[in-house]
Amino acid sequence: MFGTIRKHQQWLWVVIIAATIVSFVAFFNPAQNSLTGFFNGGANYGRLDGKPISQDALRSFGRQAELLAHLRFPDGTIPAGFDVTALAYQRLFFDSKLKEYGITVSDEAVADWIRQNLPKDQKTGQVNYDAFVDTFLKRFNFTETEFHQFARQEVGVQQLQQVVVVPGQLVTPREAQEEFRHNNEQAIASGVFFSASNHVAAVNLNAGAIAQFFTNQMANYRIPERTVISYVQWNADHYRTNAEAALAKVPDLAARIESAYQQRGADAFRDKDGNVMAKPAALLSIRQQAVDSQALGEAARAARDFANELYALEPVKPENLATVAAKYGLAVQQTQPFSESERVAGLEDAPALLREAARLTPDQPFTKPVEGAHAVYLGALQRHLPSELPTLDSVRARVTADYRRVKSIEAAHAAGEAFGTAVNAALAQGKTFEAAAAAQNARVVELAPFSLVTQSLPGLDPRVGLAVIKDTAFNLKPGAASRFIQTPDGGFVLFLKERRPVDAALVTAGLKGFMEEQRQQRREEAFSAWYQAEFKKSGLEALLKQRKGDPSP
Repeated sequence: MFGTIRKHQQWLWVVIIAATIVSFVAFFNPAQNSLTGFFNGGANYGRLDGKPISQDALRSFGRQAELLAHLRFPDGTIPAGFDVTALAYQRLFFDSKLKEYGITVSDEAVADWIRQNLPKDQKTGQVNYDAFVDTFLKRFNFTETEFHQFARQEVGVQQLQQVVVVPGQLVTPREAQEEFRHNNEQAIASGVFFSASNHVAAVNLNAGAIAQFFTNQMANYRIPERTVISYVQWNADHYRTNAEAALAKVPDLAARIESAYQQRGADAFRDKDGNVMAKPAALLSIRQQAVDSQALGEAARAARDFANELYALEPVKPENLATVAAKYGLAVQQTQPFSESERVAGLEDAPALLREAARLTPDQPFTKPVEGAHAVYLGALQRHLPSELPTLDSVRARVTADYRRVKSIEAAHAAGEAFGTAVNAALAQGKTFEAAAAAQNARVVELAPFSLVTQSLPGLDPRVGLAVIKDTAFNLKPGAASRFIQTPDGGFVLFLKERRPVDAALVTAGLKGFMEEQRQQRREEAFSAWYQAEFKKSGLEALLKQRKGDPSP
């Protein structure tokens, strides 16, 4: 059956898009993204369905979890918050439930899932399964069998959802129509907006008030712990000659470049203006990328040789960096004090080096070689500087700017509150919103009609969130004004003129799709609730927390 996936394929460039691989989020706090070390806590892995959980089973589902991680993050960089261990236990749980409910997934269903979920060539509409195996599975050392097992469980979980979710829990046509009408009902509203920028010029920059502001907000100006490092670097440009020579030895280089171009397609190659490159320019670009990659690899090898000699030098001290650098003719540079979150001049493309540097100690003063976009770096700790409180004079410009901003926002809020009180009093006396605003010398802004599903509103100040506008409007009765609603930059008072019912033609046209969306959402919510309850009941949740050293129940 799987062989049929391989037939009639022309597309050769596979990029896995995270959104195409659907799985359920693990209901645990992120802790680790690898099973490495997880099996060091003894041979007892708990019980499921009255039987001991074997190490082989957990490893097998751990492999599926790692495969899912690589499918979601095809560049190979799996975020620290992606919890592979939790996913392994999750997939172990689902395997148990599929057996309990007698769900068996056919090869045809697995093949269909693969066809639906792997990316397709835009021209042919086909999936190249061979390319996926060769350029993805083999890259991350997964077998076809492991991928088929993964896909089979994905299909099984979809079928399990259909079994455990009670149809009666799903949305009815009447419910869907009511919600569709509610979501698409239009609000016709106007408002008066208050912005801090209108009050900046009026802020009194009193020296005493600024000093008091600094004293009250001193914690916000504390200088964090900082680090100073010295470092050497290997620029990839210095290894371009070697890279060119290595590439020149590739006998079928032109064919490989042509193949890469065909695999990716002409549309993948664009110039700085976004225009599709002519083929000769695209081929040159591919070759350039190959040279750049090879040159960076050459630089990394030189850095590793340097590091091996540096690490072997006794006694271990930061000064050894300069000693070895002199031998290799490398310049040693030193940074200004920096915190881990700061950008450092000269090291803009090596944030990983700064993270490594923050963890250095006098006993371990050297980083490992760290690759940047265009160079490889190795750093040595010079000193850590403790956190400190600055003097007002040293940060006066920043404090003054903050004081001006805070006071202008306070003034905008005060003006808005006063307007809101006055306009609502005027409305109670039978005056119109426009007349009440004019009496307060306020400018009324007419808003375009909007509904709960509106995604953008022309003319709305971007500092005013559309969500808060919608929430305010649909909690008002027609003919009423809101109280003053604060925003980070000021605020507004909204007046609802009317709610305009959705057109019957729109209901007819959109209801079917909306009903299916609602049903799917209900299915997912119901299945999620079932999963959480059953996973906890199975004992796996407590077991996983125990294995991770979490004492909470």
